[in-house]
Amino acid sequence: MVSLATPHDQPVRADIAVLGGGTAGAVVAGRLVGRTSASVVLVEAGPDYGPAGSGRWPRELLDSTTLPTTHDWGYRGPGAAAGRELPFERARVAGGCSSHNGCSQTVGHADDYRAWGLSWTSGSLSGLMERAASRLRVRRDADEELTPFQAAAMEAMVQSGIPRTDDLDDLLGGAGCGPSPVNNPGGIRWNTGFAYLDPVRGEPRLRVLDHALVDRLEFEGSAVRRARVRRGGRLVTVEADRFVLCGGAYGSPEILLRSGVGPAADLRTLGVEVRLDLPGVGRNLHDHPLAELRFAAGEELARRLAAYARVRPVPDEQVIGKALSPGGRAPYDLHLLPWTGADERNGWTCVLPAACLTPRSRGTLRLVSPDPEVRPVIDHAYLSDPAGADLAALRAGVELCRAMAASPALRPLLGEPLDAFSGSPAADDAALRRVAAHYWHPVGTCAIGADPAAGAVVDRRGLVHGADNLWVADASVMPVIPRATTNLPVVALAEHLVGELVDELVGDLAPEPSGRR
Repeated sequence: MVSLATPHDQPVRADIAVLGGGTAGAVVAGRLVGRTSASVVLVEAGPDYGPAGSGRWPRELLDSTTLPTTHDWGYRGPGAAAGRELPFERARVAGGCSSHNGCSQTVGHADDYRAWGLSWTSGSLSGLMERAASRLRVRRDADEELTPFQAAAMEAMVQSGIPRTDDLDDLLGGAGCGPSPVNNPGGIRWNTGFAYLDPVRGEPRLRVLDHALVDRLEFEGSAVRRARVRRGGRLVTVEADRFVLCGGAYGSPEILLRSGVGPAADLRTLGVEVRLDLPGVGRNLHDHPLAELRFAAGEELARRLAAYARVRPVPDEQVIGKALSPGGRAPYDLHLLPWTGADERNGWTCVLPAACLTPRSRGTLRLVSPDPEVRPVIDHAYLSDPAGADLAALRAGVELCRAMAASPALRPLLGEPLDAFSGSPAADDAALRRVAAHYWHPVGTCAIGADPAAGAVVDRRGLVHGADNLWVADASVMPVIPRATTNLPVVALAEHLVGELVDELVGDLAPEPSGRR
């Protein structure tokens, strides 16, 4: 692998340019290098700290016990209540949010993926999920490894009517609970850079251009000829025969819009020349809304957690429950994901969150400037669906969390409640809107579909409608969010789409070398 320091007047040239080195981009670049003879340049806005064993990775990005706050893009936007603003954390670093997340790796339900219109089958989807889990070194905590709070929370789920099933990695699994599959061998957050780039870092056909922010793509007719990239105060030109955009649910539509691909009227308002009039770019934004019940830890639980911490680090999260709300989409439409946090001032805090996995509300991402340093306006429109289904699901989730808190397993361990819920339906709905947050799973802004007039941005191969050589392969193309933590589905989707690309280019690129995996 070559780390580039390119002069302003010398373009970077490769057969394929992968724009974005995050969760999906690392998969796409690694698989293209491993499966073809193509030269690949991977452009990443944040730093690339090298392979897992380089010794250069910051500790907080490796430590899987808690969520890091460094390397954030700084996206923000409105919550569900007027005047409330939320941070939308996204990781600006190689591996993207797989270098930043809580490590829970769930797959959702098979029904979630059948409606996307992709060419995969149930068998191939299962195979992709299994391969992704293997690459990410996914494992599962044994019951004896659970923290005292996590063990009690899982027992509280069972006592509240959610069976113990251990099927969070089963595409046909139903309601149930168990320790979550996690990508943290030896306590290390195993990101997609480690999983997919490290095996090919020695290949001279792979070039990584880090600290490089994609400004825009330049078209000639319906073909992209070059990408303009800002790096260290200089403008770098990246030329390629094919471009694969992997900027995520926020970054990919931003780049398309700056490049003249999107709703024509919006682009003209910004002074951007229209290249492809695709009204769906930046639309269909959605995420899993989430609400939490918070408690101080009781004295006994604080003592047990302190004893656990003397033996090993206390992870924030370990178990997940799947539940069905009244009127919800079977077999489940809720995640229950208990977690703990601690600080010197307040001691241990115990949190019982519920997330709506089948949101109907849809929001938008739009630019206010073609300058790539200016953040877009992001509005997920949380809890805005006219039928109130998202709010009803969250309300049911909070009731389940209340039942857990009152169960024999948890009641003796929890201290004072720290939330704003009263038990009055009207007051609680207002409180839900005030506290509703997100599950870090934005999708949908460059949706797969056959009809651009109906909002589709890419076809089932990930090729942008109307473009000759521009693909998108990340969470932005998911037309409907799966009932899952989205990291593993994004990896499986990227594996599928890069496989489609390789198959399509078989006449131009050499086949996979013998013995290469």
